[in-house]
Amino acid sequence: MAEYPKTVTLKDKKKIVLRLMEDKDLDSLIKFYQAVPESDRLYLRVDVTDRKNLEQRFGNLDYNHVFPILAMYDNKVVGVGTLFRPTFGWMRNVGEVRVVIDPEYQRKGLATIFVRELFFRALKAKVFKLQAEMADTQESAIAAFERLGFRKEATLKKHITDVRGRRRDLVIMTLDVEDFWYLIEDYVESHDFRMY
Repeated sequence: MAEYPKTVTLKDKKKIVLRLMEDKDLDSLIKFYQAVPESDRLYLRVDVTDRKNLEQRFGNLDYNHVFPILAMYDNKVVGVGTLFRPTFGWMRNVGEVRVVIDPEYQRKGLATIFVRELFFRALKAKVFKLQAEMADTQESAIAAFERLGFRKEATLKKHITDVRGRRRDLVIMTLDVEDFWYLIEDYVESHDFRMY
């Protein structure tokens, strides 16, 4: 956890501070989610505008189970990236990535930064596979995850219902963390990169 907080630069040169969420950040997180347009909340699993749901999900944080990173600009939450993982059972080595970004900060590289941060957290936590789930209509999100190395694992027909009651296909995308890490190592070795 010592690597946080850290400052990153978006494509538009804006400086964003990434830091781990703490219990005291719950009110700021609620304000963030309440400001996110409904169109960006259509496919979230819980009503994130309801304080009780956020307390249940993010209260009494256990970073081994829920690892939320906040993106801050001028002391305001502009995005949250979270790695969720079971701490017991046959899925304990699978982590689920979820990212929500303020529309003003979308398409500026923040999602890529979040997934990169969560990827390295997954390595440290011995998570072997990352998973992301989205509706088939979320084409830009699907494309973004594909650019990051995720591949479509399955499409479940009419599996989810958005907040307006419309049924959609669920796309499950995965990234094998170990395979991806070996791919990076092979690429570095084959291109004879040197550290100076």
